[in-house]
Amino acid sequence: MINRRHQNQANNNGRLLDLMAEQMKLPLIQIARNAELAQMSNVKKMQILESIELTADSALQLIDNYLLSTKLVREQVYLHLEPVSVSAVLNETAHRLEKLAHQHDCDLELHLSGRYEPVMAHREGLEAALTSLGYVLIESQSSLPSHKRPVLKMAAHRCNYGIVAGIFANMEGLSTDMFRRAWHIYGRARQPLTQLSANSGAGVFVADSLLSSMSTHLRIAHHQKLTGLAATFLPSQQLSMV
Repeated sequence: MINRRHQNQANNNGRLLDLMAEQMKLPLIQIARNAELAQMSNVKKMQILESIELTADSALQLIDNYLLSTKLVREQVYLHLEPVSVSAVLNETAHRLEKLAHQHDCDLELHLSGRYEPVMAHREGLEAALTSLGYVLIESQSSLPSHKRPVLKMAAHRCNYGIVAGIFANMEGLSTDMFRRAWHIYGRARQPLTQLSANSGAGVFVADSLLSSMSTHLRIAHHQKLTGLAATFLPSQQLSMV
């Protein structure tokens, strides 16, 4: 049983690594093309260089998040979960994603319908998961044809099983069936999330790997008539706020 679990974990890690390698092609291409453009133009050179810097920083952050996911999955049995403020993590993640959203002409909004007690989670892992998810959803919104500036809501709400936290938007075609199919083909197909992302969508699977170490998973969820990806967390029984 233990050997089978280790084998499954190794298979999942291999599939995620393949997806990450595919994902890294895009920022490298963008950096190369923007570098060429900067050499040919003096008019928008600073703007182009800022774009290169942001693209590189986002790619490096996703790599760091992937490495953290593999570390937390390996240490899952010994992982120490602590009371974590969902509101604080969502707020911090929104700040991290602000520049990327601006680059893609997308607005980020923070929505918390009430006060919430802390949940049991790994704070660094939760921030990394939401950031990785944000990369994919920002890119997906910026590529949609629309007359209005797209808006992503980073939100939390209470459900019967705990507190739900995730990222939501006006996304058509995002369904439980589509998400389930993506899980069957990810690591084997170049674009497992065709309804959501024009590239590999690796950030979604990195996010889920991080969340799995906290005994939860990404799922399709709804918030104020919006659809998104979120996870459910158990409230902490401790009274202290973090």
